[in-house]
Amino acid sequence: MKHLLLLFATLLALALFTHQLFAQAPDLGTSNNFALFTAAGAFENVGAATVVIGDVGTNVGAFSAFPPGTLIGNIHIADPVTAQAAADVALAYTDLAGRICGSVIGVTLGNGQILTPGVYCTGAASTLNGDLILDGGGDPTAMFIFQIGGALATSTLANVLLINGANLCNVYWQIDGAFTLGGGSLFVGTVLA
Repeated sequence: MKHLLLLFATLLALALFTHQLFAQAPDLGTSNNFALFTAAGAFENVGAATVVIGDVGTNVGAFSAFPPGTLIGNIHIADPVTAQAAADVALAYTDLAGRICGSVIGVTLGNGQILTPGVYCTGAASTLNGDLILDGGGDPTAMFIFQIGGALATSTLANVLLINGANLCNVYWQIDGAFTLGGGSLFVGTVLA
């Protein structure tokens, strides 16, 4: 009985220790001030119905957005603000890429898939179809990190849905390629691509 109690106490301590290490969000620095930002790449908006609230910008790359669509915020193109944000994005991307993968998942996400907090990895370019449900398990600090091993594209009307206390501020997408958001999609979290 004593060994069983010791084993239980050890497992509980490890679980709490791991949770404390995992629950830390990456530091986004000044890039946190942007709704949309690209450090080195093109930024394009092809949907006239798009509405973005917050600043948008690029440090290096083409910018062809707003119009069309509606922007409630400022545009920054290759200025001192974007230079600092680009450096901060690089640090946050490296932080997320360095997280230890908890579960390797398939390259097709969604279709009613339910995930609990953790670090999820795909080995290649991925797609999101239908609904991907993130279940916080009643913990508003629950963290979801996705390490996508290539580009990520959502199909039309694809959704990332949050349930049981999951918070969009604790969802991070580290994408090793382009990100394409399909029309009518509801996508939540911070994307570093």
